Amino acid sequence: MSTNSCIQTLARWYGLVLLLLTALFAFRVIAQLVQIWHPVEFLPAFGLWHSGTLPYGWLVGMQVLILAMCLRIVWYLFSGIVIPSARKGRLLLVLGCVYFGGMCVRLMVGLTIAPTHVWFGATLPTVFHLVLAAFVILYGRFHSLGSQKLVEIHKGASA
Repeated sequence: MSTNSCIQTLARWYGLVLLLLTALFAFRVIAQLVQIWHPVEFLPAFGLWHSGTLPYGWLVGMQVLILAMCLRIVWYLFSGIVIPSARKGRLLLVLGCVYFGGMCVRLMVGLTIAPTHVWFGATLPTVFHLVLAAFVILYGRFHSLGSQKLVEIHKGASA
């Protein structure tokens, strides 16, 4: 298998998983918009989607930027134009794990000792932060694994 096709296969697989995580986050953004404009009974109430730590207008703007960045990454993976970088992979893995760990602590505190606290008690937003943290971790894993594959392929080609 050539270097290019090996990395492209890896990129497409990760692109598919990251697209699924992006779709989950997009669902969160759309569901919250639905609940503020035209509430429906089968979705949680608006207040459960929103912790109130940011004004809603700012929150939606940030969410749209996050969605755009996620979609750009997914597009680059499907297009095959991402070159895996071990350095970027390590950075993303560290940041993603810290983010994920912090949100796990937030969730546990909110479910146990501070369920009424505005930030800790916001369970639904925390779950979707875990989705975003998983995105960062998996994108970092792509870079780490992809850069290892590049090294292995280059070693094999020069031997």
